[in-house]
Amino acid sequence: MESLKAVENFPNKPEAFDKVLRLAMGAVNLPDIHFEEMEPGLRSNVLIHILFDNKKSEPTGSDAALIKYLPGAFVPLHLHRGYEMVLVLKGEYIENGETHTPGSLIIRAPGTTHSMRSNTGCVILAMRDIPVKQLT
Repeated sequence: MESLKAVENFPNKPEAFDKVLRLAMGAVNLPDIHFEEMEPGLRSNVLIHILFDNKKSEPTGSDAALIKYLPGAFVPLHLHRGYEMVLVLKGEYIENGETHTPGSLIIRAPGTTHSMRSNTGCVILAMRDIPVKQLT
């Protein structure tokens, strides 16, 4: 766990290193894939289709997934110990009150915190290089 301690030395204003790009994208058609409930009891109305998950063999490993937010979905506040990249594929994705639509590419720097929700539902592609730390 020494590597996680080193990672938790964040800059004073980590969100200054965040990036949001608005990409032009056409309609995204997802294949017929299975989604399962993600972290029941912690996340509300959130489903996941894991693309890869290195955390099973390495606690500080990376992961990537397609994540589906059903209408009214909510994810509580958490801390990013490493980088996270999110691409909004469908619907309306809201982080810390800011609405992101399809084509939004969001890169969160280590040390940033956020909660997420979707009023109408959405699908995102998410990748993290280190697991997050739940704050609530």
